[in-house]
Amino acid sequence: MKTKVNPLKLIETRFEADNMKEGRYVKRYFFANGLGASVACHSGTYGGDSGCFEVAVLQYPIGTTAENTCEIIYDQPINEHLGIVDVAGWLDFFEVADILQKIRNYNTGEYSYDK
Repeated sequence: MKTKVNPLKLIETRFEADNMKEGRYVKRYFFANGLGASVACHSGTYGGDSGCFEVAVLQYPIGTTAENTCEIIYDQPINEHLGIVDVAGWLDFFEVADILQKIRNYNTGEYSYDK
């Protein structure tokens, strides 16, 4: 019996260098399904003053440089699936990891991966 292998993978992660000043944490994740996430913790995020994280769902066109073409998405099926209108705030590390996994595994119908 063959085991189905999920071809989705993390394309890249990036810290935003300018945001690493003064205790600001901003990291972007990009997945092979054309989706990604911006994870942030700073005084301008929901829960940032309490050390909690905020997550925004990103989307980028397959075959492009994700960092340059990504946009925060609203009113898309993935947002409804996650229960996120614009951003999810007041999250701990484990909640962030759960959301990242759901974004990674979400079926967009488009994938970019090496076989």
